Amino acid sequence: MSLRLLNSTYTTENFLYESLIAEAVNIHGDDFMYIPRTFIAKDEILGEDRLSKFKNSYPIVMYLESIDGFEGQGAMMSKFGLSMDQSATLTVARRTWDQAVGKYGQTILPGRPAEGDLLFYPRTNALFEINFVQHQNPFYQVGQLYVYKLTVDKFRYSSESIETGIPDIDVFNDLATTGTNDVESPQSYGDNQKLKDKADVFVFDVSNPFGEVK
Repeated sequence: MSLRLLNSTYTTENFLYESLIAEAVNIHGDDFMYIPRTFIAKDEILGEDRLSKFKNSYPIVMYLESIDGFEGQGAMMSKFGLSMDQSATLTVARRTWDQAVGKYGQTILPGRPAEGDLLFYPRTNALFEINFVQHQNPFYQVGQLYVYKLTVDKFRYSSESIETGIPDIDVFNDLATTGTNDVESPQSYGDNQKLKDKADVFVFDVSNPFGEVK
């Protein structure tokens, strides 16, 4: 029997298996908002765009694999202040993603979730960035691929524009520029106005750039 004929015999089984997986994710999963990134001035060398915009959002159900909560080191103090290190692995059915997000054609990579896109988790009011998309795990069960596994980390604002029209999401844009002491809220990682204010009062001596030596 040829490989082509072998694969064609699984058409009905593939559809049934995919339907069972999508139903299981919908039953045991949770609601998220998928927010695709829009490039404005991408640096083709570094592969990044600090002027990215997030202007669309789509409701979608995903399964949080860690039943004990988020992973990562949690709240920790660094030289940049108190930060929240949270990560997670999410599973979403391919069919669900195609119907909820893919059909609109707004993602950077056509046909699948893209690294750099955001996910908003309403249950904890947390915003996450997709760092990696595993699209071959589980590996070709019954000859096909049925899910995406997304590795996400807590989003760190860096001057991007967040204007989705949903107040619970757009508030991250305001908090990132005003700052906050709440460890559960985004910190002002990309607040350039603070740097500009410091520059106005900073005294630089060309002959002694490191300050007065005692």
